[in-house]
Amino acid sequence: MKFWASAEVFRLADPALDKARRYVEPFLNGAFSASSVAALEGELRYVPIAMPEGLRQRYPARSELRKKERVYVSAPQLNYEIFVKGSFEDQLREYLRGIAESAPHLAGLGATSQQIEDFNKIMATAVECILTEYEDKLGSE
Repeated sequence: MKFWASAEVFRLADPALDKARRYVEPFLNGAFSASSVAALEGELRYVPIAMPEGLRQRYPARSELRKKERVYVSAPQLNYEIFVKGSFEDQLREYLRGIAESAPHLAGLGATSQQIEDFNKIMATAVECILTEYEDKLGSE
């Protein structure tokens, strides 16, 4: 399975959300390729939405399975305030929370129960792994 990410985000939250994406995307692609999830033919497209209160209703969550294309588009609403005022760890947790919501929908792409379990294990440890793996780089930012 391939993982791809973009976002619909209000400008104040954009730098933090983009930073989270830059760490999460390569980590997940590597973790997925080293697990049973690698055999899943399909793509998880992640397009989280982070908008302030006044705009949130204009940008509803809209995740969907595109079975013929073998694509699951995950577009949840994330907590905008975390990306404006939160710590990087909190931002990673919120960013990954949205991705983790995709787990039950992977069956629609043909994922086995073992692949979904492996996906969940990767998601459960992702924050700690990213913070540890990129500790030196994060300290210099």
